[in-house]
Amino acid sequence: MSFVDVVVTYFTSQPFLVTLALLLSSLALLFSLFIVEKHRPKRRLQILSASFAVEVLTWSFLGSGLLFCAAFVGLYNTGGDWAAVRTVFGLSVLASLLVALPLSAFVTLKVPGAVARRLTENLLEPQGAVAEAGGRLAKSFGVTSVRLLQSPSGVPFAYSVAGEKGVVVVSEGLVVQLDGDEVETVLAHELAHLKNHDAALNTVVAVYRRVLFFDPFIRILEGAIYGEKEFSADELSARATKKPLSLASALLKISSGQSGGRWLSVKIEGLPILGSSKLVRPPSVKRRVERLVELAAELDEGAVLPAGALYAS
Repeated sequence: MSFVDVVVTYFTSQPFLVTLALLLSSLALLFSLFIVEKHRPKRRLQILSASFAVEVLTWSFLGSGLLFCAAFVGLYNTGGDWAAVRTVFGLSVLASLLVALPLSAFVTLKVPGAVARRLTENLLEPQGAVAEAGGRLAKSFGVTSVRLLQSPSGVPFAYSVAGEKGVVVVSEGLVVQLDGDEVETVLAHELAHLKNHDAALNTVVAVYRRVLFFDPFIRILEGAIYGEKEFSADELSARATKKPLSLASALLKISSGQSGGRWLSVKIEGLPILGSSKLVRPPSVKRRVERLVELAAELDEGAVLPAGALYAS
């Protein structure tokens, strides 16, 4: 029996087809749940993360099956079709778990930690009100193991990096151009990312996007995950600080202070950070501000944004 015959026999076998159907059905079910949970970004993010995991397992299962088919051509010729299919199927399932899960754990634990250590070596901690607000918010969020650092850049931005000890970086430009309430809500937004483990998820998604570069669905999932992470962090920040309009104002100022009105794609002190690709379009500032205005009404906040502010981006 040739390699092609082995591949056709295995990939049309009942165990393979049933498993593939279960994986695809799981993706369909998760997609349906994602549509239903229209106004709950945190739940939508959990659904997208599960979908991403299923997609990775599916490709791992398919790839492992192909490799083991090549390795066990002799077994098809001596042991019969069923014995070979059973062997290849069992090893494919095992390899899918042993390859995908440890790789995800390694990337999640090691890569962000290395980046965080590099940042602490190159940047200093902020002083005064920014440090005080960061410490108070970290305590209220229950994120006790975190360091607040300040970049000397004059461009307004903020970002967070996971690790054994998480890091939140704010730029000097952000501190200068935003008022106290706006800085507070931005800090809360980044701490929300750490609390939700978004930075670690970002790294895992970026790694698998490079590995599975041929899968367009991975790119779609990456964009959706990126968007829901921002909406979820915005909402957590708004509810924690009770200042959704201050965060909305901060977003508009940051957008206008950055090239093209988008979040800056930053190389951290010369260190490239794994994140969303240039082809992934972030949620527009307009959509985020609109959601924050809705939250302000929900929280009965009396202030209003200036007329036309929603269209600043």
